[in-house]
Amino acid sequence: MIFEEKTISSEIVYKGPVFKVRQHRVQSVSGEAIRDVVEHVGGAIMLAITDEGKILIERQFRKPLEKAVLELPAGKADPDEAPEITAARELAEETGYRAGSIKHLVSYYPTCGYSSETLHIYICRDLRPGDTNWDETECLDLLEYEADELIDMIMRGEIKDSKTIIGLLYARQAGEI
Repeated sequence: MIFEEKTISSEIVYKGPVFKVRQHRVQSVSGEAIRDVVEHVGGAIMLAITDEGKILIERQFRKPLEKAVLELPAGKADPDEAPEITAARELAEETGYRAGSIKHLVSYYPTCGYSSETLHIYICRDLRPGDTNWDETECLDLLEYEADELIDMIMRGEIKDSKTIIGLLYARQAGEI
């Protein structure tokens, strides 16, 4: 049987440009406890497929890992923005492509043990090229891969980004790639 924790008090202990951290004092099953929660508005991941059947992949440096990572294009939602709108906007900003078709694939909680973030994965097709609109601190390489090659890279441990693994394996199982 689960025990639903009740909040006794709550306060923001950190507020940054990407997320906030809220500290909750709760009544737990064994008494009072502290729960730190990362509050994040969420975002969209785009599994963008070219007319030739290639999948767009970004390679960018990730400071927490101190190395470049291969990942599906993704971005943070604007406040009160619908996930499908985030997907269309972020695809255009990061890759330059506009999608004629955007289809929801799956939504998930990447780290529900300490974060409120929900991510939404979309299949994007009928791509039309355009100009990118990167954030001023953003710099990335845009690459194209065959689906089978990406699945093999996951299985060999060469792709470790969770949103990319979930998106590609889910799309494969759903018959989308």
